[in-house]
Amino acid sequence: MSGRVGRPQGRPRGSTEQANALAEFLLTLTSGMTVRELAGRYHVGKTLWGEYRSGQKIIPLELLRRLVRDRTPDERTRQVRMETASRLHQAALEGPLQTPAPAASPSIAGPSTATAPAKAPEHPPGLEPAPTAGPVLAGKAASAGSQRARPLTRNMLNSGGAGIVILAVLMLLLGLGPASSMDTAASAPGTREVGDTPTAAPLTGTSVFAIGPDGRGVFQWDGDDTTRWTRIGAAAKQLWSGPAGLFATGMDNLLYAYGGRPGYWFPIGEPGGDLAVSGTHVYRLAADRQAVHIWDGHGTSWTQIGGPAARLYGGEPGLFATDPNDGRIFTYLGRPGQWDFVGTAGASFALTDRHLYGLTPERTTVNRWLAGARPPWVYAAGPADDLYGGAAGLFSTDPSRERLRVLTEPGTDAKNQNWQDIGPAGAEVRVGRREVYVLTQDRSQILRWSRDTGTWRRIGGPARTLTVWAAQDDPGAGRAGNP
Repeated sequence: MSGRVGRPQGRPRGSTEQANALAEFLLTLTSGMTVRELAGRYHVGKTLWGEYRSGQKIIPLELLRRLVRDRTPDERTRQVRMETASRLHQAALEGPLQTPAPAASPSIAGPSTATAPAKAPEHPPGLEPAPTAGPVLAGKAASAGSQRARPLTRNMLNSGGAGIVILAVLMLLLGLGPASSMDTAASAPGTREVGDTPTAAPLTGTSVFAIGPDGRGVFQWDGDDTTRWTRIGAAAKQLWSGPAGLFATGMDNLLYAYGGRPGYWFPIGEPGGDLAVSGTHVYRLAADRQAVHIWDGHGTSWTQIGGPAARLYGGEPGLFATDPNDGRIFTYLGRPGQWDFVGTAGASFALTDRHLYGLTPERTTVNRWLAGARPPWVYAAGPADDLYGGAAGLFSTDPSRERLRVLTEPGTDAKNQNWQDIGPAGAEVRVGRREVYVLTQDRSQILRWSRDTGTWRRIGGPARTLTVWAAQDDPGAGRAGNP
């Protein structure tokens, strides 16, 4: 085509016939557009577009569906293409990909796949080889098309469940777990057989998870000392946890759920603009922040429950979202499209096991929300810079951002409430049931403070990030951990 720059795409070069079939469909769908034009319109790099159209990497389903909508004006043809896109995408994920030779992916397989141990080793975070770099985030999620903060009622992204994801898919797309333990779902002893749809494993007991430096390894603390860390995955960027399970952003920027044993992870979609875990549910804000979705609990199927939002907050009291225009906060009532106004904008919000707290925009006052009360917001504490909540209570950094504090005697009697200094602030704070966990500013140590003893002790490190969860009946437990 005259006047256009760029080289012809050429034939697909995917690892399977299924990947090549998806690439052929994508080439037809984007016919007449260069990778430069695609990168400019969909905010995905030119190199990645080339890999998508060659079949070397699998395009995220949400981006593929967006392309179908944009490139197919006829409604009947668009519906047929949507069905074809979903079918080809699922087949590409489930297809028997060829496992690369060990020399091509040394950071996944280790120095020698033949001598790799069958059981993941136990040691502190950050001592594993660097993972192979994966693809970058591939586009935005579907837009709800509404400029109001009140949620919409239309269901979206019902793309169907993903089938069994075999070893090579996880190695290529995620890199979570050493090759020696990354077996298929069907080989899990006494759990699933071929044809079953993987589901996230609910978390029980006390669970502290961390990612090693530079994303090198996902680890679980066994609750004893600094040596009791078990590697459960090979590479990740971010973690979330709650009763629904453990979730991670892979090195390819896809969202994965933990299947309950070391090395077993499966994709459930894209992480989007924000993620929150509340109870047994996982919620996601679309990448363009135009829609809120709930995971259907299987495969890559999500259902839209709300419209545009700026931030999600999830915990025991429920799901909350802030308006992207004026910062007002709403609570989800449990059914798509049904949200209730909670309050005006705040500089920060946090959830304990019972209450929502908000920091005023000028950061001079912390108020507590009492559902159904008049007035609904009451004074809780004085100035703070940021808030952190969990079953152990409400914590904050002081206005200088140097010190970490806990709110004493939480209740309705303001005169008995005050901030108590407990130690230096850190790069991250996660609140458990009777403890708070801090990743130090230089990310070299993970520290644990006990509300019962008022003392600190080191439990691990270094780490990139961490998340905390524990069951309600566990005396040493914590609550849902969201970054």
